[in-house]
Amino acid sequence: METVVVKELLEGDAPVMVIDTRPKKAKFDKGHIPGAVSIPHSKFDAYKGLLPQDKDVPLVYYCEGYT
Repeated sequence: METVVVKELLEGDAPVMVIDTRPKKAKFDKGHIPGAVSIPHSKFDAYKGLLPQDKDVPLVYYCEGYT
């Protein structure tokens, strides 16, 4: 998804959930997209209950890229 599309989603009136999959303490706590929720990829199963029940709410995941 392009940065412009994500920006439009965040500025729009419709609900959207932004998920930062980077490690919380090492990366998320040092800076993240405003409103993003920290769900590190290594703990996704434990935190999947944080995802919206409404399946129409877009989910935008982001990380550092290839490691």
